[in-house]
Amino acid sequence: VAGLGLLAGTAVVESAADGALFLAAGIVLSLLGLILAAPALVGLVVRVLGVLLLRVFGPVGRLAERNALRNPRRTGATAAALMIGLALVSGLSVVGSSMVASATDEIDASVGADFMLSPSNFGPVLPDVSAAVEEVRADGDAVASVTEYRVLSATATTPDGTVVDRQLAAAQPSMLEDLRVSTVAGDLAQVYEEPGGGLALDEDEAATLGLGVGDEVRVDFAGDSGPAALTVRAITEKSALEGGVWTVSLDTARAHLGPEALPLPSLLFVTAREGRAEEARVALEAALEPYPQMELRDQYELKEQIREQIGQLLNMVYGLLALAIVVAVLGVVNTLALAVVERTREIGLLRAIGLSRRQLRRMIRLESVVIALFGALLGVGLGLAWGAASHRLMALEGMRVLEIPWPVITVVFAGAALVGLVAAVAPAFRAGRMNILTAIGTE
Repeated sequence: VAGLGLLAGTAVVESAADGALFLAAGIVLSLLGLILAAPALVGLVVRVLGVLLLRVFGPVGRLAERNALRNPRRTGATAAALMIGLALVSGLSVVGSSMVASATDEIDASVGADFMLSPSNFGPVLPDVSAAVEEVRADGDAVASVTEYRVLSATATTPDGTVVDRQLAAAQPSMLEDLRVSTVAGDLAQVYEEPGGGLALDEDEAATLGLGVGDEVRVDFAGDSGPAALTVRAITEKSALEGGVWTVSLDTARAHLGPEALPLPSLLFVTAREGRAEEARVALEAALEPYPQMELRDQYELKEQIREQIGQLLNMVYGLLALAIVVAVLGVVNTLALAVVERTREIGLLRAIGLSRRQLRRMIRLESVVIALFGALLGVGLGLAWGAASHRLMALEGMRVLEIPWPVITVVFAGAALVGLVAAVAPAFRAGRMNILTAIGTE
């Protein structure tokens, strides 16, 4: 209860840093609590599974259900190992799917440019590349605009004397269309278009530093012209694409840094004219042939890149969690093997009154499956709670879409049933080979 209460507490925190403590403590306590409570839940959950799955197998299914209920502590402990692995898989799947869905939603809502151009080695865009792209825009009619996105570091001093180090994003006025950002207060266009510019920052940063539209911030660009007095012109919504980055115009950055000290672009946004995106892509790819390190992506390809990156990370984690699943399988095998040894005389009596070898093996397999599904239900339920609490903290960082990966959840349950079947192979085979008279005579 304490663990679930802490997980629910993530819904009321105002910052991800504060919520991280609630999340970490909630995960640990809810996991320990469910492990301790598992034996008490065996009666309820196994009976429900018995009604849904086992009763169709007649007396054999009822025997399997009662065998699983016979020792709740052992059943709960056996299922706990599987529960831990599946809880982690389910929780991480919710986090990964929500990250992909949030990024996709953010791209659809915010990115107005048709193409994004960046180096594959995460370096800057070299001047020759910028010149080649600009030449495509100047020589043809397919490209409407090219925006250079630069990131520079600066030190800011707020009106109350607070000094903070921040990254500043600098771009041309066309950035207003290339990356659409919703404003909470002020006008972002003033940052890019008015002489003298100013700066914009997101609502969380503004609240933390106590800044509002009209406040003056002293910004040290580390250039020759000394600190600049910039006025806050806009407060923007929190964005997953530009979280924590302040915005200034390229003219403002150039005026205080000078052309030589201005950093190279890290990204180029390219917008094609209406209905000529394919023509623009062909021209850009031809111009970029001498620069194989450059990657040209449209919005769909950008989404796929994000999906692949998160997928690769999750696959690495799933590989490690597979070891936990192997341990869980061994636990189920050991439990069933011990049960077969303990029930040797009982098995002999059942065989003597007409239970066939096939029915005996089926009974043990069904018992194994119901134990595995019991662990899967607890694990998936706990993992969904972890994932939902984690998403609440992600939403505070701009990733607002919660997505439950139902295909993964379905595979988890199917995999749990398969784990139960595989784990029962050896114990069921051993039970089926018992000599009836020898088994009856066993004490």
